[in-house]
Amino acid sequence: SDEVYRLLEHDPRDRLPAMCDCYPRGLSAVTMSKPWGACGVTIGWLAFQDLAIKQRLVDAQYFGTACPSRASEIQGIMVLRASDAILEKNLKIIRQNLALLEQFLTRYSDFFEWVRPQAGAVAAIKFNGPLTSDELGAHLAEAGISIKPAYCFNGAVTDEVDYFRVGFGEAASPAALEAPTAFVEEHKAGWATHHRK
Repeated sequence: SDEVYRLLEHDPRDRLPAMCDCYPRGLSAVTMSKPWGACGVTIGWLAFQDLAIKQRLVDAQYFGTACPSRASEIQGIMVLRASDAILEKNLKIIRQNLALLEQFLTRYSDFFEWVRPQAGAVAAIKFNGPLTSDELGAHLAEAGISIKPAYCFNGAVTDEVDYFRVGFGEAASPAALEAPTAFVEEHKAGWATHHRK
């Protein structure tokens, strides 16, 4: 299972056990880029109980990367030694930003809907105004605001899956919400008569 956002549960009680711990053939994939914010380290790992697949995994990985850089290994060790402090800092930022994002979406609930995420720093949001996520993304880009429209994640974009993605894991996120707020304020009167909901 893809467990890259594990340890970033907004409430620790929501944490599920690792797949490798609950199922003899379970395999857990982890990377340092999400929980620890160590994207440049390029270190990850697979955890599993079934050693019969180990050589198959080694053979497959050989064609991708024969070995990680020594610098990445050293940086990975440093990050893991400071794991508790890094996770605490990252979760504090995520929780604060999630609250601000929720305030924004509540304030403009006539135009946006979402399922509040329970972990990580990414949210899928649906725009219920007169534009698709692709069209909204183009208008936002003109205003210097970046989102990931639905076509980035789905081959066939229908109204049911026309959600866009935003991240809220950076310390700059509170200031970054000012631009979308101004954008919505500027356009909401025109959108009000063209709901897709």
